[in-house]
Amino acid sequence: MRKSIIGIVAIVTSIALSGCGSTNSDNEQTKKNIDINEIQSEVAKAYGDDYIPSYEFDEEYIKDVFGLSKDLYDEIIAEGPKVSFNIDTFIAVKAKEGKGEEVYKILSDYRESQINDAMQYPTNAIKIQASDVSVYGDYVFFTCLGVISEESQNEGDEAILDEAKQDNKIAVDIIKGFFE
Repeated sequence: MRKSIIGIVAIVTSIALSGCGSTNSDNEQTKKNIDINEIQSEVAKAYGDDYIPSYEFDEEYIKDVFGLSKDLYDEIIAEGPKVSFNIDTFIAVKAKEGKGEEVYKILSDYRESQINDAMQYPTNAIKIQASDVSVYGDYVFFTCLGVISEESQNEGDEAILDEAKQDNKIAVDIIKGFFE
């Protein structure tokens, strides 16, 4: 399964990058009109059956849990698991103009609180460390994605963290490809 995911990521990344001949400056990135639904779709496709976020969070949950009020964004996709023993989460935010750094800070603070303060199942406590918050102008993303294999779980914490980083990097690379 992992090889097929890596193959899909390579294809998706090359498709996303084709036609992008130059690197964009920060100003160009903020002016790009990227469809966050397309990004979410590509990320979900890359993970296939291993894309666990199946529940779309409502505006109230987004504000209460993540700290993002409606006045900070124009569009948002915030998805997570329906069951509490999973932590897989995908958040894509098209922030209001000039609010990207503020949204980035809020999601980074959320990530840190999950690493340092949240009660987690043992594997999830390690997996959340591999999560990522990235910002491209006024577009901000939080990803904590991937399924930890039984083999890694049997090998211990370091193996779990290594696999979680590799798994989450799939989403990070796809997102990055939309902005290059």
